[in-house]
Amino acid sequence: MSRTSSFITPRTFPVPDDEQERLKSLAGYGIVGGPPLPDLPSVVELAAYVCGVPNAVVNIISASQQLQMAAFGFEASACAREDSMCAISIVEPETVVVRDATQDPRFADNPFVTGEINKVRFYASSQLRDSDGHVLGTLCVFDTEPHELTEGQREGLDKLAKMVLDVLELHRHSQLLEQALDKVHRTSRELQRSNSSLQHFAGQVSHDLKNPLTGVLGFVALLADIPAVAADPDGKRCVDRALSSATRMWRMIEDVLAHASLGGRPSFAEVNLESVARNVVEDVSTAIAAAQAHVEVGPLPRVVGDATQLRVLIQNMVSNSLKFRDRGRECRISLTAEESPRGWTLSIADNGIGIPVQDRPKVLEMFTRLSTDIEGSGIGLATCQRIVEAHGASLVIDETPGGGTTMRITLPKPADQVALALVS
Repeated sequence: MSRTSSFITPRTFPVPDDEQERLKSLAGYGIVGGPPLPDLPSVVELAAYVCGVPNAVVNIISASQQLQMAAFGFEASACAREDSMCAISIVEPETVVVRDATQDPRFADNPFVTGEINKVRFYASSQLRDSDGHVLGTLCVFDTEPHELTEGQREGLDKLAKMVLDVLELHRHSQLLEQALDKVHRTSRELQRSNSSLQHFAGQVSHDLKNPLTGVLGFVALLADIPAVAADPDGKRCVDRALSSATRMWRMIEDVLAHASLGGRPSFAEVNLESVARNVVEDVSTAIAAAQAHVEVGPLPRVVGDATQLRVLIQNMVSNSLKFRDRGRECRISLTAEESPRGWTLSIADNGIGIPVQDRPKVLEMFTRLSTDIEGSGIGLATCQRIVEAHGASLVIDETPGGGTTMRITLPKPADQVALALVS
C-alpha cells in the first residue's frame, strides 16, 4: 500500500538504468497478473530451510508494485514498489545479506522494518537475473530476529534463485509453445478450408479444360481418318503430333487435378526421366524451331519422383534457356545426368546470356525478373525451386564453360525419396 498525502512526503525507490528493457523482459514471461506457478512454493520452502529462517518469498518487481509470486511462512500478497525492500536490492551489484536491517541505512526507514508493515531484522535476497542481465526480482528470506548466513547458505540461496528463474523460463517457453500450437491449429484449419476450395476449383477446371480438349482430340482423330491426310506423309506426321500432344495435355490435366485434390503433396513413383525430357522437347518444338535451337537429350536415368512436377521442372528450365538465349550465336541446350553418392544430378546447360553470380539467389524468388526486356512473369524458376524442395532435392546454378547457364538438380536416391513421400 502507498501512504502519499498532502502531509506525507512520498517514498521513492531506485530505478535500474535498464528499467524499460527490464520491464519488457518481465512482460515476456507472462507472470504478472497470471495464475500462481505450481513449482515455486517448493523452492521458497527449501530456501527458508537452507537459510534457517522462518520466511521466504519470490518477489517480482513490476513498474509500480512488488508482487509476491510464492511465499513460505506467511500469505503472499502485493505492495507498492516504494515500500519494497527488494526494489532496493534489484539495483545492487550482488546478493544482499543484512544481519539487522535497523542498522542498514538502505532499509532502516522501510515500512517492512519500522513496524508499519512488519518488523524485519534479518534480510537476504538473491537476484532473479534473466539471460540478458535484467533483474526481474529476487528470492528473499527474512526473519524478525537478527541472523547470519554462512557462505554455504549464501551459495545455496543463489543456486535456488537460479532455480526460480528456470521455473520462470519453463513457464515462458510453455506459453510460447501454446501460442505456436494455437497458430498451427489455426493454420491447419485454414489449410483445410483452402484445400476444400482447391478441390472445388479443380472440379471447375476439369469441366472448363477437359471438355474443350475432348473436342480437340475428337476432331484430330477424325482428321487422321481422312484418306487424303493419311496419304500425305507431312499431313499424317502433323496430325499424329497434334494427337500425341493433346493426349499428353489430357493426362497432364488429370495429373494436376489429382495433385490439387491431394492438397499439393507430390505423388512419388518411378519416373523415366529421359522419356519425360523427350516429351517436353516435343511439346516445345515450335519454340525450339523459332529460336533455331539445338536441344540434345542424353541418356537419363529412372528416378523416384512426381512425374507431373518433374515434367514442369524440365519444361520451365528448357523454356528459360530458349527465352534467355544469346542472340549472337546458335542456341544449344543439353540435358545430361550423372550418378553420385547422393543420387542422380540432372544438368540442363545452355550457352545463353547467363546469370550473374550475385543474382543467382534472386532468380529463385517469386516474381523476380532480371530483365524487363524479355517477356515473363518471374515465377518459372520459383516454381522449379518449390518442386526441388518437394522432392528433397537441391538446385545449384552454375556457369556453362564458354558462357551460359547450367542448372544442376540433384535428386536423392530412391530410398530417401520414398522416405520423403511417407512423411509428406
